[in-house]
Amino acid sequence: MDARFDPEALRPGLDQVNLKCTIFENLPLDPLHREWIRQRAWVRTVHGTTRIEGNTLSDFEVEQLLDNRASRALPRKDALEILGSRSALELADAIARDGTVPVDQAVIREIHRRVLDGQSPLLTPGEYRRGENRVGGPDGEIVFTTPPSGDVPALMRALADWLVADDGTPAPIRAALAHLEFVAIHPFNDGNGRTARALSRLMLVRGGYALDGLVSLDAWLDLRRSDYFAAIRASIGQSYEPGYDATPFAAFFLRAIAGAADHVLARLRGLGQVQIRVRRDLADGRLAPMMLDGLVYAWINRSLRPADYRRVTGRSAYATSRDLATAEKLGYVVGEGASSARWYRLGPKLLETPAAGEPADPRESTPRPAALGAAQG
Repeated sequence: MDARFDPEALRPGLDQVNLKCTIFENLPLDPLHREWIRQRAWVRTVHGTTRIEGNTLSDFEVEQLLDNRASRALPRKDALEILGSRSALELADAIARDGTVPVDQAVIREIHRRVLDGQSPLLTPGEYRRGENRVGGPDGEIVFTTPPSGDVPALMRALADWLVADDGTPAPIRAALAHLEFVAIHPFNDGNGRTARALSRLMLVRGGYALDGLVSLDAWLDLRRSDYFAAIRASIGQSYEPGYDATPFAAFFLRAIAGAADHVLARLRGLGQVQIRVRRDLADGRLAPMMLDGLVYAWINRSLRPADYRRVTGRSAYATSRDLATAEKLGYVVGEGASSARWYRLGPKLLETPAAGEPADPRESTPRPAALGAAQG
């Protein structure tokens, strides 16, 4: 791979990422809450990597789809993109944790096949493109032009050779360089961005930078798409030329990892505040003791279904209805939907929690009625 970067310029960013890793290795989290946060990060990752490419499903709908509770009324293309990305990311994680599997062209092609699984065969999953391709930004503008299709096999061979060999470059920088070079080559007709992000995730996890599975880098990138595309353009320029300076993108990528980690740390501070607030109402007898976990689950996941509450707390259907009515009366949640398809979004008492964390979340607005109804079935 013929790209250069300035190690000294990247050192501060790398130090920040290493600091975040140390913090996440020593987080004093309740194991159950850790698992809920990890699952939330997974949903946000699958959602984020597809939203960057224009997927229109809400966060609520994505979770229902991943949990096999979605409506058939969801747009087929969007649903297939979600399922394909999940499959690709699951493969990337499995390979990352099996250090015996080299990250070669066969692995990259299989990740890409999964990204486009079930979609149009005209997209030629796993096959390198045979025509011109351009990279467009979030507003439709051309970010840069890619190399001729005739150069793709040799460029991908060089990238794979570099991936298999370990030149001692720290894993976060290697992940950034692999992501950038892959996007610069743009070897496939479609699905290049999702494949690039799966590839960089693979390298981060294999290199020991999984951050305990609690952080969603893809969701962070989705919320900063313009900066993301600008960083790619800053390194590659208007068209792909070997020997480009990868430093601007690598610096952005390191800031993105640290920023995504800081987002979760802010959420965890908010989680502590939520527990303090709920425990006060428990002590005053306004809430039943088992409601602590139910409301923590709601805060982590940004919404709550009665079925979720029953599963988390072990309460009966009758007790669940009573508990959630109490929570709604006290302002912890706000009910939405008819009784047969009831769900609860966060109420003012949870939304006003300091360091509540996530910006405006599609899940806090009413999802498509058909999807909501199926979610309760």
